Amino acid sequence: MKKLIFLFAISTAIFAGCTSATPLEVSGTILPLDNLTYSWEDINIKGGDVEKGFHFRNDSEEPLILQGAQTSCMCTTAYIELPNGEISPTFGMHKNADWNTTIQPGEEFEVEIIFDPIAHGPKATGPVDRRVSLFSSGDKTIEISVTANVLAEEEYLEKYKDSPFSFEEMEHDFGVVKQSSGINSYDFEFAYLGKDPITVTATPTSCACTEAEISQKNFKKGDTGILTVHFDPNLHEEPEGKFFKTISILTDPALEKQPEVKIWAEMNLDLGEEAYKQKQHTE
Repeated sequence: MKKLIFLFAISTAIFAGCTSATPLEVSGTILPLDNLTYSWEDINIKGGDVEKGFHFRNDSEEPLILQGAQTSCMCTTAYIELPNGEISPTFGMHKNADWNTTIQPGEEFEVEIIFDPIAHGPKATGPVDRRVSLFSSGDKTIEISVTANVLAEEEYLEKYKDSPFSFEEMEHDFGVVKQSSGINSYDFEFAYLGKDPITVTATPTSCACTEAEISQKNFKKGDTGILTVHFDPNLHEEPEGKFFKTISILTDPALEKQPEVKIWAEMNLDLGEEAYKQKQHTE
């Protein structure tokens, strides 16, 4: 019996050493670098997933142990991008109790939240309010709130059909894209038809694999411009089959709904998953 107890103690110690080198009671301090509430406002139920990133820092002189996240509904998921660029498992309604990682003093990380507006079916329209809980050592929990107003596609298109930004085309299909092909880019040409001058303040995208830049910031009626979109097929894992990303234009003064274009692609994983720039964190 003593030998059995001794072997069990050794195996337990080895297992503990493999999962985390830092005791879970060690606790730093999470400092939110963004507002912990965000609204996507009106979104098209058939417009695909929307995403939002929230940035944090360990604002202490002690290590901080992250213990995953949990969402309030199956339509919402989250993952954590670590300071070294690695990506945590995807978290949903059920907490992943087996995962943890250490954030050193002063290090920053990002919590990315994804909402699927059609997850509950084509009739699930109306206001939504979702919560994401971020767990860490010392029983510290951070609550993040994301909201949206989900509209039927017909209602959405009718409400925002008269945008002052008139694009020659609203979508572009890259087709089958090789993982090894490098950055894929496309120019969306448009004219500004608004009555008053306007300034473009940002061109956010729905995913980190997609970036956009605009040919100029200030527009008056009749000016033309180009929105250039860049897609990196080797940043991280993408959905199977054909998928899309969205790109928006934010302005000052703000429009009732920002203009939005869409790119499509389908992956050819000629390099394999190990080549991704952002790899899944499995420790």
